[in-house]
Amino acid sequence: MIREYFSVKNKYYLNGFDWVMGVMDLLMKNTTCAGNASQIALMLDTPPDEDRVRDGLRRFLRLYPLVHGSVSRHYTLTPYWKLPKSGAEHPLPLTVTRIEDGSPDASVLGVLGRHINTPFPDKHSHLRFHLVYGKGEQCIALTFDHRLFDARGAESFMALFQRHLAGGDDEQFFRDVKLTQGFDLSGWKQKFLAGQTVNRRVIALTKDRVRAVPLMVNGQKAGFRYRIISFDREEAARIVDRAYAEAGYLMIMPYLFARVAVSMHRIFERRGGMQGAYVVPVSTDLRRAKDIREELFFNRNSMFFFQVKAEDAGDPKRTIASLREQMYQQVQVKFPEKLMAASSLTRIFPLPFMHAVFHLPLQGKIASYCFSHVSKDSFPSLDFAGTRITNLFHMPRTPVPPGIGVFFNSFHGRLNATISCLENVFTEEEIGALESYLRGTL
Repeated sequence: MIREYFSVKNKYYLNGFDWVMGVMDLLMKNTTCAGNASQIALMLDTPPDEDRVRDGLRRFLRLYPLVHGSVSRHYTLTPYWKLPKSGAEHPLPLTVTRIEDGSPDASVLGVLGRHINTPFPDKHSHLRFHLVYGKGEQCIALTFDHRLFDARGAESFMALFQRHLAGGDDEQFFRDVKLTQGFDLSGWKQKFLAGQTVNRRVIALTKDRVRAVPLMVNGQKAGFRYRIISFDREEAARIVDRAYAEAGYLMIMPYLFARVAVSMHRIFERRGGMQGAYVVPVSTDLRRAKDIREELFFNRNSMFFFQVKAEDAGDPKRTIASLREQMYQQVQVKFPEKLMAASSLTRIFPLPFMHAVFHLPLQGKIASYCFSHVSKDSFPSLDFAGTRITNLFHMPRTPVPPGIGVFFNSFHGRLNATISCLENVFTEEEIGALESYLRGTL
């Protein structure tokens, strides 16, 4: 069983980025209706067999008891992922929805929006599967806790479930998984030096006032709204060609980011009265498929932080040039690696303390919006339980603040952009305008 792969008496010690995800989870539970979760939806051309999915899921999850784990601390104060007691039974995390006439959720996206805004019931629940049967459209989706998976890890987990339904050998599903992370209680000097590099970057980003839309949560426990923008293979190929022509070979991320920056700038400018520059955290994952299989669980993303001056945000060429220069600078100083090393220093602090610290600088205005580009899909099949997959997209709950984000993912040559927005931040008119801007500029 996968229990055998854990290091040091069946404990997986969390890294600094895992701990930051825990902070974000607490932050979002205190400000919105649920924690730091995301969702992957597989759109299907025909309805899947519910009994087959239900029986297969029950067998599949028994292979992975760690999905019901929880965070605990070693006597060294190092946090680790604690497995549930052996043989413990848990309810099958599967919901089935059939959309009927007059239903309050009249579309698949409406149902998925309700599911992603529903909190997990207890500390041992970190994922839920959903079968949604609509009129002319159906899907299977996975809602997951970001403390357990990053985006490509969750895609890979879904891919393993697909292989399991296809009749694979049980052992293949955890043979390559690597869960052997130790205490990470050495190299303190290097960690503090890494912290200095990160601190200098943060100071540079906050010299100008951060442009941010005011959040009006006020204890209302608001949920997130979503708008999915899908591009077919031909449209996606044209976008890639333009990215190579304007930003350079393999520079798809800066190109997409620049177009989002220009579109967001238009929305912010429409509101008027805002001063300062845009600060944008960007997560990306460039690992090989082999690495994803080995590092299936927990968080492996690379994080960058960018600043976009208001005078540049209206010009795609200047924005691309600025983003490329900042990306090269951060790669040169190994900023993502140093951020990971520095964040490991925070693991000694309790999550409530870290939650308070996150709100100190700039009264919580730590970013203007979020951006992400999952550059390579980790779901290799076009089939799920005997039905054809027509598309796969992500629906993340955006960290609050800022509560606004645009997230790209690819699926077999297709490209999707998901607008994720906390209620009461953007109006429906503004979300529609943002979608129109993105379609027009990409």
